[in-house]
Amino acid sequence: MTPATVYLAGPEVFFPEPVRAHVDRRKKAVLHAAGLEGLSPSDNVLPDGVDDPAQWIYDANRDLMQQASALIANLTPFRGPSADAGTVYELGYMLALGKPSMGFSVCATPYNQRVGPGDTDANGAAIEPFGLADNLMLDCGLARAGGALLCGDLAHRPAGFDPADCFDEALFRRAVDQLKRLLSA
Repeated sequence: MTPATVYLAGPEVFFPEPVRAHVDRRKKAVLHAAGLEGLSPSDNVLPDGVDDPAQWIYDANRDLMQQASALIANLTPFRGPSADAGTVYELGYMLALGKPSMGFSVCATPYNQRVGPGDTDANGAAIEPFGLADNLMLDCGLARAGGALLCGDLAHRPAGFDPADCFDEALFRRAVDQLKRLLSA
């Protein structure tokens, strides 16, 4: 029987090669031990001579998402107080397809505290007061679909997390365990 495949969304594709490769290997090993197969955007190799590399990467990643049975998204704050925009898109895409999805963030600091302090930002715009891991559309979207956004125990770092700190294997294992339950439901 072919194992269910899991698309691995997250900012890791931007990390230095040794960190990216290590994280990809660990994620795939954890999934393999759970009877699942990981599909990473890093598996795509841009061919020489492509006229529009950005479009090629988008199409290749979309094809992987179409192939995947499910998704686990690393929603750790990236380049600011919220998750990587591309990862957020991938999560929404997979939820729209009705595919079981889980999220995780190594960050323990709620979104409103990362953006705040207070009820408004420096521009006077309201800050969501809910104390969720990220924007309510991520937390609540995952929850409504049966998944969750699991949080680690690191405090927010305004300058950003070091790439090596953006992956917590124990937290990822928890996401895999919950995803297996979703896949078997």
